[in-house]
Amino acid sequence: MLQEFNRRNFIKTTALTGAALTLTNSIKAFSATKKDKVRIGIIGAGFRSHEHMGNFLQRDDVAITAIADPQQRSVDEALAVFKKYNRPEPVVYKNGNEDYKNLLKRDDVDAVMICSPWEWHSVQAIDAMNAGKICGVEVCGAVKLQECWDVVNTAEKTKVPLMMMENVCYRRDVMAVLNMTRKGMFGELLHGQGGYEHDLRGVLFNDGKTAYNSGVEFGKNAYSEAQWRTEHNLKRNGELYPTHGLGPVAVMMDINRGNRMTRLSSIASKAKGLHKYIVEHPKGGTNHPNAKLNFKCGDIVNTQIQCANGETILLTHDVSSPRPYNLGFRVQGTEGLWQDYGWGDNNQGFIYMEKLM
Repeated sequence: MLQEFNRRNFIKTTALTGAALTLTNSIKAFSATKKDKVRIGIIGAGFRSHEHMGNFLQRDDVAITAIADPQQRSVDEALAVFKKYNRPEPVVYKNGNEDYKNLLKRDDVDAVMICSPWEWHSVQAIDAMNAGKICGVEVCGAVKLQECWDVVNTAEKTKVPLMMMENVCYRRDVMAVLNMTRKGMFGELLHGQGGYEHDLRGVLFNDGKTAYNSGVEFGKNAYSEAQWRTEHNLKRNGELYPTHGLGPVAVMMDINRGNRMTRLSSIASKAKGLHKYIVEHPKGGTNHPNAKLNFKCGDIVNTQIQCANGETILLTHDVSSPRPYNLGFRVQGTEGLWQDYGWGDNNQGFIYMEKLM
């Protein structure tokens, strides 16, 4: 949002570091009195939420008071996380897709973490801000451009803090390189690259019983992410998951902090990978109903972005092909570059600085 609100401030505000909520009384979630424990609501209780729950439940200054998810299986698996950490069970809202709104009415919810399917992110974030709940939203945060503006406008109207939880911005190598860019070690920045290059075929399809690498079903016949995520690959062609790559590069290039993105152009390859996966899978084959579908999203989508201060950015979306995991970062300036491969380990990448070599 346009107000100064970064991840550190979010953590402080929600007292995950033991700080107090001391913001304006005009927001229901905020209090002038110190809170010893911040009360969290979870919207969307699938696997992605479990990591957040585990982090929260290990703290004495945080309590998860309520969760909302319309699927009983997701609720049961989420409650198992509470049992693992020997914490009291939360109030559960599971009566359909709209029951999360009842969670937002609770006085014992100060903030929410939204971990639902992409198409629900902006809707639920707007509802949460209008209810006065500090809001953390998993990526992507929105699907359409208008949804992005709706979130921005609501945040500016309500003054309720919201943050997109883009975890790659806090990868240790990414933070180290951000520090180096701030110190000018690469000179003046010229170009950045990043993306989502991750073989998701075993995530986009399963057997309806096991989440990963177990079949070729999606939608109502599947389980976990394959119930909803694959539909985007079927019906949309474009950069479906930009923020893993764009988030870190945007911070390094001061986007919305004196710089901005001005135009972009995307181009996609043919779409072959998902069809091939279905046909060649032991539980698939040429006669499987999903082998008859025409997936729209190209296997490789490249997006070029121009920035107001003259830099360029290249994003790559590649999730339908056999490949190792790699977000493909490259930060290049007038005096050197950083380029990575892999998942952020210390030995996965290289740095070149002309004046220091």
